[in-house]
Amino acid sequence: MPSTLSASESLQAPIAGVKPHLQPWEVIAWSPERLGSIYSDWAQFFGKQRYANGLRYFNNALDLNPFNARALMRRSQLKRSMGLAPEALKDCSQAEDLLMSLKPPVTNPNVSLEVCDALYECNRLENSKINLHSHLRRFSSAQTVPVVERLDVLSENFRDTLSEDTTMSVQRLINRMMGSLAKQPKDLKDNCDVVSILGKEEVHLSPLETARRKRHFKIYNQSYLNKCWVDVAFLKRLRDDPNVQPKHCQKSSEYLGKLMASNYKAERTLTKMLQTRCPMYALHSQKYPNEGFYNKQREENLYRIQYQTRRNMFKILRSIRLLIRVGEVNKLSAFIEEVMGDYVTIKTHRVMPWKFEFTNEVYNYLALARINEYKIPSNMTVLQGRQRLLTLFRLPLNNSQEIKKSKLKRPSTLNITRSATTDPKAEKFKKQVTRLENRMRFAEYHIERAYLLHELAQEHLDFNSFDVACSMARKSLEEAIKCKSIIWSFLSLIVICKAHAILGKIEQEKEILAETFALAKKMKNLDLCLFIDICMKVNAEEMEMKRMTMTSDLISKKKSLGSRMFQSNDQVNEDRNQIT
Repeated sequence: MPSTLSASESLQAPIAGVKPHLQPWEVIAWSPERLGSIYSDWAQFFGKQRYANGLRYFNNALDLNPFNARALMRRSQLKRSMGLAPEALKDCSQAEDLLMSLKPPVTNPNVSLEVCDALYECNRLENSKINLHSHLRRFSSAQTVPVVERLDVLSENFRDTLSEDTTMSVQRLINRMMGSLAKQPKDLKDNCDVVSILGKEEVHLSPLETARRKRHFKIYNQSYLNKCWVDVAFLKRLRDDPNVQPKHCQKSSEYLGKLMASNYKAERTLTKMLQTRCPMYALHSQKYPNEGFYNKQREENLYRIQYQTRRNMFKILRSIRLLIRVGEVNKLSAFIEEVMGDYVTIKTHRVMPWKFEFTNEVYNYLALARINEYKIPSNMTVLQGRQRLLTLFRLPLNNSQEIKKSKLKRPSTLNITRSATTDPKAEKFKKQVTRLENRMRFAEYHIERAYLLHELAQEHLDFNSFDVACSMARKSLEEAIKCKSIIWSFLSLIVICKAHAILGKIEQEKEILAETFALAKKMKNLDLCLFIDICMKVNAEEMEMKRMTMTSDLISKKKSLGSRMFQSNDQVNEDRNQIT
């Protein structure tokens, strides 16, 4: 009988379904209270180093029992460590409300102090001070010791922000703020009664303002984080670095982006807390307790920067002369663009009183170096036709027809198609044009504007946008005339000559070369006059060849037309004879 039962049991069907995957601690059927206590202990252990795991276990514990005041208070402490003071204030306030809702109400000094600490880290110093004073009456003498310590800290914070020692710094700050407000344009209300959404204009920051903000960011972090400000600056750069978050790695890029954003936000929150307790002007007053000492330090710093700037200017001019001497015009152009675009633009007239003279000298050096490039090549006798004019202007010979075809295929506009953005040449052109246009918005001097417009014209010419290149060159010519710079006027006309030479517009070329020859005479440069004279002669030969070609074509067309007419007359006479 027992053997029969065992055989029947062995033939029974297995239980349907799949057993759920359980963690080792979930195999035992713990009670919710016991499991919540386990989660809380784990969260307290991980909260010392791994904040994310600790926060997750606290959330699990509160999911089992949302009315656990102890877990709420501990989660509040963890969130304060993570720089999430507003969320921590919600947790500890909820824990205090839960304790006060009990019958009889329970007053826990630890929870009350946690609320005060959360208010303090939320930068609500007045509310924290009010709560601490109310707790002095509520607690016993032994429990008021931490309250008194916190009140002493708050009193020191108020003394740093509102004491008479900070009057000088606060007044200077108020004057600066009032001055900036006075410079802001006033909003004028439109009388139009149509409800519409007004487009916001894009705000372009000048290079000087960008450098000033970068400097303020550095000083701000140095004041509150000491040497750790380097890590903050590194984290800020990482947030915008495409190598850290590659597009083809979606999961890891998303995770790294959230991680860096959360850490940077926590750092900013903590520095704002420190700044609220002791503002920058309070630190300044502690560093410079007297007005005379502050003015002395300021003058010494100004003189040091002025002297260093002067030394750098002489070094820049020596480097420019060396590059001109060795004939490296391309390196010279790149060096001047870097110096004038990244260094000189962020120097004020207080630091560089001779900024205008230095700018004129640098751009004149560059213009003279480029003019010296226009010389008569040795292979002029070998070349024929349009090749001679292209060679004189240092233009490519083989791809002139291809340039014409590409120009007919795509319009010469500033907009680049989506397919062209993948081209490295198009990407380089787009970046360079954006940089030059941004510099144009804040260019002070006419000679600098003439240079920038000339560079824009040259970039468009290299990118086969000939109409835009001629337009930019004309604008550069206008700016050069305003600053009475014959050199940059000559270079602007040369760009137009190059565009006409590529397109084969020899009639317009003749007019521009005549203007260029007049400027060469004004400069009293014999080599340049000879060069332009050769260009004019070559262009005149091209015009004569074109006229002869057109005349021969016209004669051949007339002959073919006359022969056709003669044949048709003979055919008519034959038809008449047949009819008669």
